[in-house]
Amino acid sequence: MHVLLVCDDEERCELFAQTLKYASALVTMCVSADDALAVMERVRANVLVVELRAATERARFIGAVRALPAEEGGKIPALALTGSHEDGEALLAAGFHLHVAMPLRAAELCGAVATLAREPAAWPRL
Repeated sequence: MHVLLVCDDEERCELFAQTLKYASALVTMCVSADDALAVMERVRANVLVVELRAATERARFIGAVRALPAEEGGKIPALALTGSHEDGEALLAAGFHLHVAMPLRAAELCGAVATLAREPAAWPRL
């Protein structure tokens, strides 16, 4: 499974990536929403994991992803990681499939990604 990880904190991004790699995922890391959108033009991931600190940046990014045609990743299952449980409903309404509040354990991250990987939109890998 290929995970596109978008995280604006490089240290945290590396930690999440190592966790997912340990669970046998191929991980492409991006440190900004703009980098991730550029990568999505070239790479077809199965799942999107987003940990952007600014709510406006998360909303802008998922809006741009959902505006893409399905064959370019517009329907990719997406997980939002935030520091608050209160963000959940707004994130789901914005276009994320799942929301998990941090701090989280490695098993929670991998479990959420595995849940999204079972979504029909996660496959086939292009």
